[in-house]
Amino acid sequence: MTEASSPLSTRVPVHSLGISQILSYGLMFYAFAALKTPVAAATSLGESTVLTVLSMALILQAILMPIVGSWCDRHGALSVMRIGFLTGAAGIAGLGFAGAAPVPTMIWLAGCFLLVGTGLAMSTYEVAFSAAVQLHEAKSRRSISIITFYGGVASSLTWLSIHPLLEAAGLTGTCLVISGALVFASLMIGNAARRAPRPAAVRDAATAPFRWSLLQSSEKRAMLLLAGSGALEYLLFATTTLLWINWFDAQFGSLALAVMLASIYGPFQVVGRVLEMKAGHHLDARLTGLIAAFLVPVSLMLVQIQSIPMAVLAMALFGMGHGVLTVSFGFVTNLYFRAEIYGRAKGIIATPRAFGAAIGPGVGGLLFGLGSDIYMGLMIALSVGATVLFASLLLLTPTNEVHAGKAR
Repeated sequence: MTEASSPLSTRVPVHSLGISQILSYGLMFYAFAALKTPVAAATSLGESTVLTVLSMALILQAILMPIVGSWCDRHGALSVMRIGFLTGAAGIAGLGFAGAAPVPTMIWLAGCFLLVGTGLAMSTYEVAFSAAVQLHEAKSRRSISIITFYGGVASSLTWLSIHPLLEAAGLTGTCLVISGALVFASLMIGNAARRAPRPAAVRDAATAPFRWSLLQSSEKRAMLLLAGSGALEYLLFATTTLLWINWFDAQFGSLALAVMLASIYGPFQVVGRVLEMKAGHHLDARLTGLIAAFLVPVSLMLVQIQSIPMAVLAMALFGMGHGVLTVSFGFVTNLYFRAEIYGRAKGIIATPRAFGAAIGPGVGGLLFGLGSDIYMGLMIALSVGATVLFASLLLLTPTNEVHAGKAR
């Protein structure tokens, strides 16, 4: 039986995977925008210290990506996600008791964030995409689009819910609720894993070696281009997203307006992913990714015009560009690396990208302090560099026979 005609039971649990990304990114990353202040107060440490430890956890996530990718290939991505959510749940629960830790506070805090960073590495988009590819490779592009559609609302839902929860339940209660939600995610993914048969890609992974010396020259180039463009794009995204409020506040002199303008890009990530899902699948995925990448430098140029309509348009283009690129990086990898080795390839490709995301906020704060012109000029340079690298993929013929000749 071919993959395209496989029975319903082997199809991807896209909705469970999508919900898992809301919980993964929302509760193990975005939640710290609200949690950092009460954690700092409970531990008598400064917020800068808490954020530094969080940054170290994100760097740990980057270091773990190749290992996690290997686990996905050998044990199945759904199994990896199930354990990842439990690991993250333990770390978040521990943070709730950071103020009464039985060991020195800094050691306890570092241990909790170690668990959170490990859990995040085992349950993010890269692992969810691996599950989609393993379970139904021929339809991986649509599956990845649906998964990222859910993930696009993670920040909004988290920020709307965590602040009221903190006011009602305090730090300990909030952390226990978050931990419970992550345990629920583990059970949900575990149930999906039990219902789906063991993917053939996982059974074949042991006999599918993955070494640099064994890759075709086009696969090597594709890996380098995807890693390079992804690193620049995510460094740019992590650098700018936390500073849009500062940028617009300096430009228009109104904090309320700045917050409104800065919030526009989030919903438009979802818009971009809907367009990719409904219309983009008719085009080569590398071409839709290139169009999306091109929108980013255009938006950064428009945002320098001191005009509210231009600011709205810039944020809409910025959000749509990044939203589509998330899908593109997930699927284009599958154009060159088949399901049996996708996890290991994606783990290596995602490592520099995760490093970029981890150091982005610190880099952004430093550059913004040097002056807005220097800051935005370098951001445009990063976006152009990422676009050029991604465009180079059009010169490489896909090597995965499942998608050969169609790239869609």
